[in-house]
Amino acid sequence: MYKILFILSISLVFASPANNKIQEAAYILMLGADTAQAQELLHSALNFPDVLMREKLNAHLYLAKIAEVKQDTLSATKHYAFIKNNSQDVSLVYMAAEKEKLLATAEKKIKIAQEISSPIQKEKSMVSNLDCVKEGELLTPLIEVYNCPNKNSLHLVSKKNGTEIGNIPYTDVPAKVFLIYDGIFLYCKNFLYFHKLNLENLKTYAWRIPTLEVQDIESMGDKIYVLDINGNISLLNKNSGQPISPAIKSDAEIFFEPGVGLIGTYQKNGGISVFDTLLNKLWDYQIDGKIDTAITKSDSVIFYLQNGSSEVLYTRHYQKFTLPNNINSDSLLAFESGNAFAWYSIAERENSDSVWKRAVIYGARKPEFSQLIFSKYAEKVGAKWVKYLPISSKMLYPQMFSDANWLFVYDFGSQNILKFSLETGKEGEAISLPKDREYTVRYNEPPWLILSSGDWLLPFSLREQKNVPIEMTGMPFSFLRSRDSIYIGLLNGFVLKYFMPSMRLEWSNKVSSAPVLLSRGKSGIYSFSQGKISLLSSKQAAHKVGQELGGVAYFKYKNGMFAVASEDGDVQIFSESEGFRQLGTLAVRTPIVSLELLENNGKTYALIGGANQTLSFYEIPSGTHIWTFNSKGSAYMQPVLHGSHIWIDQDGSVAAIDINSGKIAKRHSIFGNGASINIHGNTLYCATSEKLLYAFSL
Repeated sequence: MYKILFILSISLVFASPANNKIQEAAYILMLGADTAQAQELLHSALNFPDVLMREKLNAHLYLAKIAEVKQDTLSATKHYAFIKNNSQDVSLVYMAAEKEKLLATAEKKIKIAQEISSPIQKEKSMVSNLDCVKEGELLTPLIEVYNCPNKNSLHLVSKKNGTEIGNIPYTDVPAKVFLIYDGIFLYCKNFLYFHKLNLENLKTYAWRIPTLEVQDIESMGDKIYVLDINGNISLLNKNSGQPISPAIKSDAEIFFEPGVGLIGTYQKNGGISVFDTLLNKLWDYQIDGKIDTAITKSDSVIFYLQNGSSEVLYTRHYQKFTLPNNINSDSLLAFESGNAFAWYSIAERENSDSVWKRAVIYGARKPEFSQLIFSKYAEKVGAKWVKYLPISSKMLYPQMFSDANWLFVYDFGSQNILKFSLETGKEGEAISLPKDREYTVRYNEPPWLILSSGDWLLPFSLREQKNVPIEMTGMPFSFLRSRDSIYIGLLNGFVLKYFMPSMRLEWSNKVSSAPVLLSRGKSGIYSFSQGKISLLSSKQAAHKVGQELGGVAYFKYKNGMFAVASEDGDVQIFSESEGFRQLGTLAVRTPIVSLELLENNGKTYALIGGANQTLSFYEIPSGTHIWTFNSKGSAYMQPVLHGSHIWIDQDGSVAAIDINSGKIAKRHSIFGNGASINIHGNTLYCATSEKLLYAFSL
């Protein structure tokens, strides 16, 4: 599924069959739906006999964007070529020509017939073909660099004769490659390596430094600027990797070249900053729109936007960026198209969602305005408060958890845990996790988080901010907490029990040769694997159940009953007290992405989230279907229960479904789809893909 959010600027729209098809396709893309239907509609529009040139250009621009997202370079180039050759809009023609040129030299997948030269025998032998992606060229341009992920290596190929002249291994994928004139920067597994172009010894790096995931690198003489996933910009000596000055925090996502003696950064949402070579900030600017690409000219930069338009900035003489004398909304927007205060003034006057969104998103970059804008916006949506989430650019659906004092938001990109006051939303000091590996939160029951990275486990105490790294005998698959212990089911069929907080291993038990799920019943801790349920505290034989139930994804317990659910949508109910006799079954006509068992009015129910964005309610053990709610724009279909309501994210909102009727009972508007939800006390918190954190009173 591809999410493409862009809207074309059309000066005048007439109701025509072709235009109707284009608008329908645009709506599908705006919702982030699968692009296949949108492509079909756009091609249908192009086939109408009376389709206008304006409509053809719009359709080709949408198709070009879809092709870029799918990395279909050939198709994207063809669509941009049509726009270049037929548009009367100079800006659009220039954008299409630049895109066509960029795509023509873009990454291409090839198969390299690897050749290795023996320094003794001076013979060459062919090695198996490798699927590789071209990263670029070195030494103006005599050497081509290919990234071969299936072999975890970079390969350097002579452009003169096509033979391989060396390779550089790396430890893991994905690996990011940045080329400069005389060397290669390679980011891999929380380390940045620099390989000087010494063909005698390519495999030995000149230096390496620990770092968060690198977003971009800019080289300037003997200095390099390194931008990481959290927006930190480091100024390093290129030859040693040592810092020249302290790193600075920014909201940057990509570097661009403003001109001699300047370093520029921009965000996809239009935020631009320019620094001098010592990283002193000179000025900020905000474009009204999402940036696609930036092209540097001699004294300016052209920013091409996702809506097909462009904006030009003359960047060398930043002193001329002074406010106009007549300060009103129109003059401010003429000066800066994304001016936060101007959009806030318009939002106060018009009170529309689209304008408020601009004011809030653009205002987040302006400390002098943000408190005012966010407090007024919170009043508009009926929230206790709304805050900006300073998370890395790779976080779309931030994870949240809470305890008695704080709301925590985990930022996977920066390996930090952000803290916010539950009552006021005031940000506390972030908790820094170990940066030796990329850890993901697998289980949380504050004050403990359980993070994992491959075969490594990192139990982490939020209260004490301590961790105990453990190397496992296999990859963790499932977790279950008791009062003083944690049980871990592994992919290889083992179950381990550790005492907390020391994380001392009490025992290890092999229950199968397949992944193990864990659940707690009345008699103790149970495991499920390969169609067998075992009571871990007993030596009695395992109960064999549901052997035909393949690909089991959920194993849950409630009121004396266990539910075993397959990924494909089959659920079987067993009785704990009756020797795991099967009590009932039910079938969901979609793959299951969430399963919860709950009690309501003395009866037990299964709440099942489907991959088709349905939420279904069944009485168990009978399997009687009570209701199904057809969701819209949900990210994970992970419902949160509170009283008689089930809270889920919806298209631009969070909504409460009445547990008895399956109908929406309450709704709160938010910016962004796919919000994660946490409820603590009588407050609902949600974090969105637009980097906003909301608190709503329940």
